[in-house]
Amino acid sequence: MSVVEKFRAISQGISGFVRSRFKFIVVAGVSVLVGLGLAASYATVLDYTSSLNFCAHTCHEMESTVYQEYMHSKHYKNEQGVVVVCAQCHVPHDNWPAVLGRKAMASLELWTHFVVFAGEGPDGVKRAFQARRFELAKRVWAGFKADNAAECKACHKYANMVLEDQRPSIRAEHTSAMKTDENCLDCHKGITHHVPADPSAKAAPANSFDIQ
Repeated sequence: MSVVEKFRAISQGISGFVRSRFKFIVVAGVSVLVGLGLAASYATVLDYTSSLNFCAHTCHEMESTVYQEYMHSKHYKNEQGVVVVCAQCHVPHDNWPAVLGRKAMASLELWTHFVVFAGEGPDGVKRAFQARRFELAKRVWAGFKADNAAECKACHKYANMVLEDQRPSIRAEHTSAMKTDENCLDCHKGITHHVPADPSAKAAPANSFDIQ
């Protein structure tokens, strides 16, 4: 069989396959394109809603309160110039079902923004947010307790600490913490955002230390 005959035979085979399975090929092709579109949309929305610009500047209650504190923390300004954005602390890592769940729960905050805080204006929103801040903070702390500060430990790993370079007092604390894989917030609560006062307490809790 000549090369031309072989090529013709292959072409006829392909044509016959396409004709016999045309509907299946069309459906499969459309499904792949739709799947790619959905995946791209999900990734785009996830990336955007996890950005510092979205977290800090979309709502008055974030921009005028916790964002101002964040800008003066070591997660924003430090010797190495490393910037840790909101999602790195408040969104689960390497677990897409958990990420999707967290985003779904966060969407419920739209009710508070558009209904509870509606018509308040920036100053009114700030006052309303501060009035509820302790209860909101307790929810965040409970989340960190439940997963043993997994978001913190995605960057701050006990095993990678150079203890010899730390101050003696800090070295002792971290040496002890390593033994039990202690929750970071047990010592570092308030390291990025101020610890809000407990309305039921006689005195506001002190902020934790920062590592210099």
